[in-house]
Amino acid sequence: MPYETPPWTQVIAHRGNSGPKPENTLAAIESAIGLRVDMVEIDIRLTKDGVPILMHNDRVDGTTSGTGLVTDFTWDELKTLDAGSWYGREFADEPVRALDEVLDLTRGRVALNLDIKVPEAAEPTVIAVIKAGVSASVVISGCTPKCVRTVGDTTNGIATLLNLDELQLRIDPTEAHAITRRSIDLAVELGAVAINVPHPLVDAGLVEQARGAGIGVWTFTIDDESRFVDLMDMGVASLTTNWPERMLPLAREGISR
Repeated sequence: MPYETPPWTQVIAHRGNSGPKPENTLAAIESAIGLRVDMVEIDIRLTKDGVPILMHNDRVDGTTSGTGLVTDFTWDELKTLDAGSWYGREFADEPVRALDEVLDLTRGRVALNLDIKVPEAAEPTVIAVIKAGVSASVVISGCTPKCVRTVGDTTNGIATLLNLDELQLRIDPTEAHAITRRSIDLAVELGAVAINVPHPLVDAGLVEQARGAGIGVWTFTIDDESRFVDLMDMGVASLTTNWPERMLPLAREGISR
């Protein structure tokens, strides 16, 4: 049974609680769980030997003690790197994590948004999710139409979000909004549960159109409290933030109204 989006606007911790913690680490994930977020988003790439691991950038520089492309390292090599000291000495020796480790550690504790950073990571990610038995608590994002089809061809039990490469803020705003609206029909056709778009492209009309088509609008990355409230009032399904401890009280107040 695929993941079911709750009836309230859910709060997703971006790369874990990545405001005060090093992104895509167990420290950030555990902190987010402690805050009782609805979901944790993590980024997935593949090592040289095809192991799905948590890493946003294509290089390990900047967020680990290593240098080079992720795909230059085997898993045995990557897991020796320090993924915490770059953020603060108190996080020294925080290791890079494999996806299967995180699936085991979070099972039954929090839902996960697995953001596929490279197309070839889609199938290994699906296989890991099925093996861990957590399909009902996972969504796969970062998906182009091809990625959504790949997930659908592999399993009908994992929810997907449709992202489009064209939805980049560097393109003409009018064109970006038009592409966003057209993506709703494509998401329905592909069987995605929602479109996943940058928050500047979201307005009340988009949310209403998506709702009419029977899908949700998931949006990222919102760290401004006023914008968070505006989006919540529009009825977006999910809001992703680097600072969930700031946004959760706003969400809970909105839910209680």
